[in-house]
Amino acid sequence: MRFGIVGFAFLLLVSSAVDASPEKLASVLAEAVAEGGEHVGFSLHVVTAEDSYGVASGMATPEGTLLTDGHMFRIASITKSYVAATVLRLVEIGTFDLKAPITTMIDPVFDEVLVSDGYDTSVITLKHVLSHTAGLYDHAQSKNFIDAIFAKPTHVWTRREQVSSGVEWGDPVGTPGEKFFYSDTGYVLLGHMIERATGKALPVAVRSLLQFEKNDLKETAWERGDALAVPEGKRVHQFMAGQDTYNWDPSVDLYGGGGLVASTRDVARYYSLLLGGKVFEDKATLSKMLSHNGLPEASPYRLGIFEQTYDGIHVYEHGGFWGTLVFYEPSSSVAIAGAALQQKDYPKLKKAMVNFLKSIK
Repeated sequence: MRFGIVGFAFLLLVSSAVDASPEKLASVLAEAVAEGGEHVGFSLHVVTAEDSYGVASGMATPEGTLLTDGHMFRIASITKSYVAATVLRLVEIGTFDLKAPITTMIDPVFDEVLVSDGYDTSVITLKHVLSHTAGLYDHAQSKNFIDAIFAKPTHVWTRREQVSSGVEWGDPVGTPGEKFFYSDTGYVLLGHMIERATGKALPVAVRSLLQFEKNDLKETAWERGDALAVPEGKRVHQFMAGQDTYNWDPSVDLYGGGGLVASTRDVARYYSLLLGGKVFEDKATLSKMLSHNGLPEASPYRLGIFEQTYDGIHVYEHGGFWGTLVFYEPSSSVAIAGAALQQKDYPKLKKAMVNFLKSIK
């Protein structure tokens, strides 16, 4: 079903039990699209306790393929919510301990690199890394990293190269537990820890421990190294600073800080399952994930997830560098995931998603 000249792809699966509707979702999307711009396009999907529906506008490919909410995006840092949940699943089964120092969990090569820059890996715990309170500098926020990507977007980065670059480009930003400082480098290390503990490649371990198949996450896959490949023609072209990033090597953001490719439908479903208590074996694990206990007072981050309030709307959320975002509003049990074709349109996407949640209150 299409709406207007911009071309909306629309899916309604069942009727609504909360005061949410496909029409409301289409309305906030139309407002975002109306602001215009080159390569403008958005995909939005909502999952409630009984419903699942989505809308999309724009072109998934330069050839003119109509964007749908079943197309797959590089979701970037939203991947952290999957990696953190995988770590917590390993805590559940006794493989990991949140209080354990990372010096016992990482390869000596990584330990040596970190210690050489002044990090005390015998004090930094797994929980510190999960909550971005380990004091780790973030290689991904360095101008050196951005410049390197634009200079050679097809360069194949290694995990060790990214960790070593973080050490080379910046120093520790605080003592463990002192403050929140967002660090992709930390989640790259978490990906390494998962591989080391399970003996499996990160994509395979995450897929298995989070039971992607059982949970019907059929439109979610790592771009490289997964047991399931991203289907041909399903991944969209995403734009940054006017450049089509489709052919940028996925290793730019692959090792745990990011790396997943997913549809907004699957991202909303995952957050609905995760925050609805259906991912972990033990209900107490979700409480640990969302708890502020032991974290710096001002930190907005829990374990792999942000807690925020917008215009009185309380949400758990995560965003992604390429222009992706997911919210879960606990009082209504509504999850909404979105993606923008243009990275610069992220603020419009966020506004649309907040407006949708406000409209159903």
